[in-house]
Amino acid sequence: MIAGKIQFITDPRPDSSLVEQAEVVCRAGIDWLQFRFKDADRDEKLSVGKEVAEICRSFKATFMVNDDIELAAELGADGVHLGLDDGEPQMARDLLGSSAIIGGTCNTFADIELRHKQGVDYIGLGPYRFTSTKKNLSPTLGLEGYRTIMQECRRRGITTPIVAIGGIAVEDIAPLISSGVHGVAISSLILDAENPQSRIAAIRQQVS
Repeated sequence: MIAGKIQFITDPRPDSSLVEQAEVVCRAGIDWLQFRFKDADRDEKLSVGKEVAEICRSFKATFMVNDDIELAAELGADGVHLGLDDGEPQMARDLLGSSAIIGGTCNTFADIELRHKQGVDYIGLGPYRFTSTKKNLSPTLGLEGYRTIMQECRRRGITTPIVAIGGIAVEDIAPLISSGVHGVAISSLILDAENPQSRIAAIRQQVS
C-alpha cells in the first residue's frame, strides 16, 4: 500500500454538500478521499457515504472513512483512518480484512511509536497550525515540530509514511516535504480555491 501524497478530507459546510465536494475534487484530480462527517446521525452518514463512495469508485480514487470502523465496513471503504481514541488498528484490520488500509492520527513521536508498533499503513501527523476544520485540536507542531519528529523517526528506523495535516497552505508544503513527510492531508486549501484544479496542480508540484 502506498499512501496518497495528497489526501482530501471532506468538510461539512453550508455552501457545499460532501457529495458536491467529492465530485469537485475527484474531477479535479484528487485520487485519495477521506470521508469525515462527524456530526451527522448514522442514517445520514450511510446515505451520504454511499454517494461519496460511488463517486470515488467512478474516478478510481481511494475511499477512506474517518474514525468509524463499522461505517467503513458498511460502505465497503478501502480503509479507515483512526483518531487516537478511535479503536485499535488490529480491530479495524480484523473487521475490514487484511488488505484494508489503516491510518492513524498522531501528535507526538510517542504516538508515532505506538501506531508504528500497531502496524498502521500510514500516519496523519498534526496539526501543523490551528485549523477550524477539526474540533478538539491537539497542540500545533509548526515546521520545527515536524523536523524534530521526522529526525527522530529516521534515527529510530521508523519508515511508516507520514502525512502532514492541519491548516497547511501551499507555501508550507515544500518545507514539510523537505522535513521528510510523505504528503499532505487538506480540506480548506482546495475548498476555498477559486479553481480547485489549478490549486491541486500547484500542490502536486510541491509534493512530487
